[in-house]
Amino acid sequence: MGYDLGEVEFARIMTLVDSNNTGVVTFQAFIDFMTRETAETDTAEQVMASFKILASDKNYITVDELRRELPPDQAEYCISRMTRYIGADGSTGALDYISFSSALYGESDL
Repeated sequence: MGYDLGEVEFARIMTLVDSNNTGVVTFQAFIDFMTRETAETDTAEQVMASFKILASDKNYITVDELRRELPPDQAEYCISRMTRYIGADGSTGALDYISFSSALYGESDL
């Protein structure tokens, strides 16, 4: 499944899926756990895809688009942390959501 767990993490998971401490995990408990685990985790690719939609399929996003599409606190957070987009297709004030998204997930040194 792609999980590399230590004993402490495994014990934490078992308390969630085997609350009666029987040593048996029902299929429903497993499904509920996996649904919670995967639903709460975005990837850099998912965040980039979301920004690309907000940016009307461009490789950059503008301050105006962020302010129009996001709640004020989230827009200002992004604006203050995104670097300027450097690309021939960019416009004045274009911001780089790709490097920003990668940095959020530790895939970059931004």
